[in-house]
Amino acid sequence: MCFTIMRITGEGSWEAAHFIIKTLLLSNMKFISSLLKKFNKSSPKTKKSTATSGASASTKTIWNHNDKSFNEKLQKFENRQKKEEEEKELRKDRRTLRRQNRFLGFRNDVLALQNERLAAEKRSLKVERQEVIEKKNEIAKRLRQQRRISEYYRRKVVEMQKLNQVFNIDC
Repeated sequence: MCFTIMRITGEGSWEAAHFIIKTLLLSNMKFISSLLKKFNKSSPKTKKSTATSGASASTKTIWNHNDKSFNEKLQKFENRQKKEEEEKELRKDRRTLRRQNRFLGFRNDVLALQNERLAAEKRSLKVERQEVIEKKNEIAKRLRQQRRISEYYRRKVVEMQKLNQVFNIDC
């Protein structure tokens, strides 16, 4: 409402808009009380209606704008408006925090999934490494076995050559 009044009047401050709202409320209340006065003048009065409020009945006014109760009610209205604005701000802040929490929750979920994926990759790499180590050991074992076999046959060939030389010398 303040923003609309600021836009209409061209005033740039919230205080000016607040003052305009107060004046409008005051003038509306005066207008309503004058209407009620006219209505009460035209309608027949009963003793019950005149005896309801002591101060109002004695001055024969529906609403006294200089009375303390008017200022109190105006103050209550202003306090209620302030509370409503504060509640709106709180709701806005809570909404922002909820959005941030949802984003952080989403981010946590993404990070948890990444951690799971990295853990799975780490396990698979560990398994692969173990398989490579086993293959390496098996290859080394076969190589040692082949060396033994080739050494055995090389010795046999050397023996046969010696025998051939001995046999060739004898012949």
